[in-house]
Amino acid sequence: MQQAPSNNSQMRTAAIVTIVVIVGLLLLGRFVTSMTNNDTTPTTTNTTNTTSNGDLVPPNSSNTNNTVNTSNLGPVVVAEAVDRDNCAVDATNSFSTSDPVYVVLEDAQLAQGTTMFARLYEDNKAIEDTKELTADADYDNVCVSFVFEPSNSAEVWDAGNYEVEFFVNGNSYQSTSFQIR
Repeated sequence: MQQAPSNNSQMRTAAIVTIVVIVGLLLLGRFVTSMTNNDTTPTTTNTTNTTSNGDLVPPNSSNTNNTVNTSNLGPVVVAEAVDRDNCAVDATNSFSTSDPVYVVLEDAQLAQGTTMFARLYEDNKAIEDTKELTADADYDNVCVSFVFEPSNSAEVWDAGNYEVEFFVNGNSYQSTSFQIR
């Protein structure tokens, strides 16, 4: 005749199953989180914020932390294109009148909540701001890109000297100059 299992062995088995299930759920959670935390940030199209008299103003920022730790930010470059990770391809300082101009912050470490936008100047006059981006998570070694394109009405840039300034948390971080020929 077989003896029924004791309460101790049933409790031990239940405890082991519970621990295995908890560990499995924790590992699954980490796996799903690592799949959704990629190191890319979407490219934005350009939008302009102006006052009633036409002056450019910075985009409204929901980030109240206006400090900038520049030691974690890479250089700002302009390029003819970006790759799938929003990193600069064919960095240059000279564009044709019909080229889009990508401004890229390279190799940045960004804390969640960091805000960024770019401002375009033509002959030292501010002419356009991009839409502001906010980092939705912490990012390491990420590229952030914005694009400026000729206006729909003109379809080409005016030839001349331009500058683009990159802002982080509402503060000017770095600028770079380029020419339209």
